[in-house]
Amino acid sequence: MHKRIFGVIGLGVLVAALMDLPTVRAQRVDDNAVTAAADAFGNTVGFQTIGLYSPSNARGFSPTQAENLRIEGLYFDQQTFSSNPTLFSRSDMRIGIAAQTYSFPSPTGIADYTLRTPGDVSLLSVVLTHGPLDMSTFELDAQYPLVKDTVSVGVSVADWNNFDYGLAARSASRAFSTILRIRPGEHTEIVPFVGYVHSGEHEELPLVYGDGIDPVPPFNQQHLPTQSWTSWGWNELTAGVIAKSNLSGSWSLTGGLFRSYVRNTQSFYDLLLAPMSNGSADHVVDVIPPLTASSYSGDLRLAWRMMNGDHAREFTLAVRGREVAREFGGDSLTDLGPISIYQPANVAEPQLEFSTPNTDDVRQTGIGANYNERWHGVGTLSLGVLRTDYSRTVAMVGLPSSPERTSQVLPTASFTLDAGRHATIYASYTRGLEDSANAPASATNNGEPPPATPTWQADGGIRLGPLKGVQVLLGAFDVHKAYFNLDTADRYERLGVISNRGLEGSMTVNDNAGLKVVGGVVLLKPVIDTTMPPPGGAAVVPVGPVPRTININIDYAPASWGRWAIAAQWKSLSSRAEISSYRVELPALSTLGFSVRSKLTLFDHPCSVRLDAANVTNATGLTITSLYYVSPQLGRNYTLTLAADI
Repeated sequence: MHKRIFGVIGLGVLVAALMDLPTVRAQRVDDNAVTAAADAFGNTVGFQTIGLYSPSNARGFSPTQAENLRIEGLYFDQQTFSSNPTLFSRSDMRIGIAAQTYSFPSPTGIADYTLRTPGDVSLLSVVLTHGPLDMSTFELDAQYPLVKDTVSVGVSVADWNNFDYGLAARSASRAFSTILRIRPGEHTEIVPFVGYVHSGEHEELPLVYGDGIDPVPPFNQQHLPTQSWTSWGWNELTAGVIAKSNLSGSWSLTGGLFRSYVRNTQSFYDLLLAPMSNGSADHVVDVIPPLTASSYSGDLRLAWRMMNGDHAREFTLAVRGREVAREFGGDSLTDLGPISIYQPANVAEPQLEFSTPNTDDVRQTGIGANYNERWHGVGTLSLGVLRTDYSRTVAMVGLPSSPERTSQVLPTASFTLDAGRHATIYASYTRGLEDSANAPASATNNGEPPPATPTWQADGGIRLGPLKGVQVLLGAFDVHKAYFNLDTADRYERLGVISNRGLEGSMTVNDNAGLKVVGGVVLLKPVIDTTMPPPGGAAVVPVGPVPRTININIDYAPASWGRWAIAAQWKSLSSRAEISSYRVELPALSTLGFSVRSKLTLFDHPCSVRLDAANVTNATGLTITSLYYVSPQLGRNYTLTLAADI
């Protein structure tokens, strides 16, 4: 495999030499999530991810599950398992004051993806990684101006192996993407794109679920009893077009139309349920038939902007919508009896009996208006409203189907106030209609999607710049959302309302002498108001959310060190609830990592070598979700990254 990858790299270098592509600026050699971060709330650059939040976790909720994703700031419905990294150069979490730059923010945060839009120069980059564990990847990114200053094309291909080391013993994925940048006039830009991913896995690692009553004993994910006949496969398509045009006068028009599609092959959920202190668990295999999920989504915005000295005004009209068609169910479920999570076991493949899958169809449209005023040295005020109409039809075999419809008027209001040269006060209130997670594999109604429910959020805080190169953000938030979980019959249902209240802080330090520090902390207090008690009795504390999270990243590259640089990462999780019905806690968990990198020049082309050592203290511990899915902390591991811009 490694010979094949290095052969592909050599071919890429040869092609670049034959094309005589000039080196104008670094493209992938300078990938660095720490130096690219504006705050500590979360961003991803290449394979590097830092920050308190991510597209799957923000203030205790998931922006991805809530459909709060954006591509270049435009509303996007994602049905694929994850974003295609060959399409996107980075992602950023928009939380607190950063979310106020959006005309229509969302209560549980926004994850915004940036396309690898090609520029006006010829570039070719190669990135090769090995680690963690046996993961190896190869990526090739190229861009070329087809028509000078008018049409550019970008192409990316990738080959990832054993990338899903936490879920499968063997995995492989192939991906490609193509992006065009078309500028038919000085004030118009059109960016069509398409990305495709083909993935397959074998020897699926079992998924461990607690029962919400008994503590889960410690275990190693890679040492769980794995069956050779389990597999999973999927094909993903993400495509779309974004157009921007400055119209006459102060008017501009921006729009995006997106397609998201995933097709699963027959796939295995190997489940270990309710493991006891001696390691004994109930072994269940849930096999899902080939299923598809797809959506069209779009966002169109007409904006008017006027600048008069220190006073700026902006008025935006927006229309957005999505149409989702999804299959679920039809599973073949087999109880294989007791098994030990600590001992290897070869179990015969069960006979499969599938039923007819169910369908879930969603249509949602919204029309809104937003008005924004900015006074230099004084502050900003933003008022908006979005009217959304939602319709959902679930067709289940043997049951009558009727559409669920709701219409909501969703207001939003925010302001900032300049409280001196180095301080800005901010506050906002936002309502939304958001999705929740589908029923987990451990539920009797596995895969069933819940309806979208009203959500609201209020937050506020202060941004400080006490010293040059130093920014501090301190904020408080209160987010309310419908609470879905397993009832006493293990059916995934709405059980009440959850409110996540907390404090968050971010500090960035950039001394312009090679030091960049990005640190953040979240203090979270979730409260559940249930209409039905969870397994084990009345809830005392919610399972899943972490009361205190600290994340600190340091990057140091002084000019006196020449081509060398170092970095450090520290993450700390407080003790957190493991059992909802009484106080049993997982112990606090902290991990420490170090990185060293060097830049060099080969054949007049910039290159970089980076070695990351993660969890160097080999800390052990478990993490648990609100649905009682349990995963262990990955032990000490290393990643080597080689990059070249040609």
